[in-house]
Amino acid sequence: MRAADELHLSQSAVSRLVKQVEDAIQVKLFDRVRQRLILTEAGRAYSRQMHRVLGEIEQATLQVMAYGSGGRSGTLNLGVFSTFGTKWLIPRLETYKERQPNIVISCYARPRLFSFDDDPLDGAIHYGDAIWPGAIVEPLFGEHLVPVVSPHLQGIHNLKKAKDILSFPLLHEVTRPWAWNRWLEQEGVVLENSLPGARFDQFNMVAQAAKVGLGIGLVPRFLFEAEIASKELFVPFNRPIFGEYKYYFVYPHRNSANAIVLDFKDWLLETARGEHMATSVGESEPNA
Repeated sequence: MRAADELHLSQSAVSRLVKQVEDAIQVKLFDRVRQRLILTEAGRAYSRQMHRVLGEIEQATLQVMAYGSGGRSGTLNLGVFSTFGTKWLIPRLETYKERQPNIVISCYARPRLFSFDDDPLDGAIHYGDAIWPGAIVEPLFGEHLVPVVSPHLQGIHNLKKAKDILSFPLLHEVTRPWAWNRWLEQEGVVLENSLPGARFDQFNMVAQAAKVGLGIGLVPRFLFEAEIASKELFVPFNRPIFGEYKYYFVYPHRNSANAIVLDFKDWLLETARGEHMATSVGESEPNA
């Protein structure tokens, strides 16, 4: 019997355990057929639920183990948006490492609002309103979205007016559903219908789709400056729209006196504000 082998128990011991469970819950979970145990309908339903619950317990255990000491012994665990972490935060962590060589920073993808009561992270990057229940919210910067496209997409260099963009497929990021509408309206383009096009849940995917020629995406410029500078992405109209919200660094009240969290916050604010000021000056250029 496979259950006995997996549990390293005898078949009789497994049978006794099954009987004890059935007696406890007063439900028949197995039929006994020729010295074999076969799940009843109730048993199959119970098995599915227990597999799910035990899987969640395993995942929660592994997650907590990965977080380690949670900032109390030189470790800082951050929740970040995948694209923000990959394109902006991680490339700058070398600078923080020079400042604090003994601090280990780990990043975990958190695309949505979560509770610090349920998730033992030390801080997180948030995009939205300046609100996070049970946390201190520090503003970083806003975002300027610009159209990006492959410079090799046929006909792209013939664009003369903003409305000409509508002759190409548009790429959308699902958390900014009205971005293209706002950009076109800013350019004086009257829209009669909703805008079709492929949708992606990360800006990295929007940019990659644009790179391979699937259409024109609208992305935060600060995340893709390297690709624009290297001409992997072309900005046909360097007239950005301002994002509706801002990025923030948030951390739970329990860390309000945590020296590691506070030092990282200070570094992050200095870095963000310094770069934002430099970017704001450079955005007066007419076209990319």
